[in-house]
Amino acid sequence: MDRDRMVDVGVGLVSRFGAKTLSLTSVARHAGVARATAYRMFGGREALVTAIVEREVSLLRVKLVEWSASAPDAAGKIHAQVVNVLPYIRNHDALQYVLRKEPEEVVRALVATSDPAGPTLIHQIVSETLPDLEPEIGDQLFPNPRGAAEFLVRTIYSLMLIPDSFLSDEQIAELVVRAVVRDDAGGAEPAGGTGPGSAR
Repeated sequence: MDRDRMVDVGVGLVSRFGAKTLSLTSVARHAGVARATAYRMFGGREALVTAIVEREVSLLRVKLVEWSASAPDAAGKIHAQVVNVLPYIRNHDALQYVLRKEPEEVVRALVATSDPAGPTLIHQIVSETLPDLEPEIGDQLFPNPRGAAEFLVRTIYSLMLIPDSFLSDEQIAELVVRAVVRDDAGGAEPAGGTGPGSAR
């Protein structure tokens, strides 16, 4: 429980003061945990940050499943996920603080890993969400489930980093659906003649 409490407190401190000032000492103090205990649990700041990111990705994964649960097909599920994740991001206090005042921290998280041979945050999210995909829904995705999921995540992150857009959330969702749902599954054929009937 102390570990979960520290992660919660860590997110709250990022919401108020940003990621750069986050330390195990400050989180332990606000969580009412001894500094020595905090270091035994996490070992260092990087492990705490990793735990925070993992927890947030896990929460998002649950939300993505909830948002798409009532849609019967790939088009409906993708549409529901996009139109819900965009306001979710806009209303995430910790993420918005970092995006406004420490955007380099977000960029670093997206492109760097603690293990140079390990996955980026984008690929981590793709890998963690793919198991939630039903096989029959995966069959409707272009060019394949992993490619469709990566395109979706990359699109969302571009909008997170540069939120101003001439497009509404609904229009963005429709464009993503057109890009990743096969034409014979109810979506438009992808640009460039690479639809289901084209050579790949």
